[in-house]
Amino acid sequence: MTFIESLKGLVTTLTSMLVFIGAIEIIAPDNKMKKYIKFILGLILITVILNPILNFISNGEENILSTLSKYERSISNEEVYKEDINVFNNKKNDNEAIKNTFIENFNKNCDKLLKDKFKNMTFKSEVECDVDFNSMSYDIKKLKIGINDNKVKKIEIGIERDNKREDSDEYEEVVDFISDELEISKEKIEIYELEG
Repeated sequence: MTFIESLKGLVTTLTSMLVFIGAIEIIAPDNKMKKYIKFILGLILITVILNPILNFISNGEENILSTLSKYERSISNEEVYKEDINVFNNKKNDNEAIKNTFIENFNKNCDKLLKDKFKNMTFKSEVECDVDFNSMSYDIKKLKIGINDNKVKKIEIGIERDNKREDSDEYEEVVDFISDELEISKEKIEIYELEG
């Protein structure tokens, strides 16, 4: 309801009330009862005058409340947007954590596979790979395997033998095994000797 309509309603009500009060005063007898009638009519007139003012104030309150609720909704939408961003960032962080866990487990499984096959050696695997969680696939870029031979090597004096050749044969066997087991190319596998 607009201000002009409210003002029109106020003028109409006041006019009809004044006509009604005038008619009552003319009809009322001239005795002590007339004082009480004027008092009651005065209260009715005050009520009629205050009613539009109170309506305006209460509508103003509704307008203020509706404006506040719109503001709250916009803030809440902004918070939902921030929540969505946080969920996205958390998902991204979760993907990183899952990728790190995947790599850690891959390294442990690779070490276990090698340890089961080559019982006299100790292994330390380090994989570099890309993991796609949408298609549930991974691409191994490089697999570094550290090897420590635990068996006691026989020392032969005076015989010129190439120990490196024996080591490289054993390492080649490790490369062949892990390449077949994990189905990755031999070029992606790098072997190095562990210290200690």
